[in-house]
Amino acid sequence: MSINTILQKIQEGVFDGFIIVSYFLIAVAALGFSQYAPKYLHELDYYAKIYISLFLIIRFNSFRRVQFTDFDRKVALNAGIFLLMTTVLAQYAKTFVDNAQTIAVKEWHKLV
Repeated sequence: MSINTILQKIQEGVFDGFIIVSYFLIAVAALGFSQYAPKYLHELDYYAKIYISLFLIIRFNSFRRVQFTDFDRKVALNAGIFLLMTTVLAQYAKTFVDNAQTIAVKEWHKLV
């Protein structure tokens, strides 16, 4: 087994784990099960965008000729889904936090 095959298998495993954790956090945050999920999702979103960007730049830059593999297809599909979901969810979370802060300020003013 070559070093490239080993590295590809490791990358595929890391990517699959990353996708599972991502979707779990998205579901937890969207359903409101945890107040910490949006924080972790924001950090995950940041690193995911960097990972996806670097993967696409390195793998598909114009200086290389590559054969499009099933893993590339999986990365492209999940990258699109992930970017869409985190963008939508980020807007939802921002709206939720803004509304919660507005309600908290109104309640505070009633007490004071």
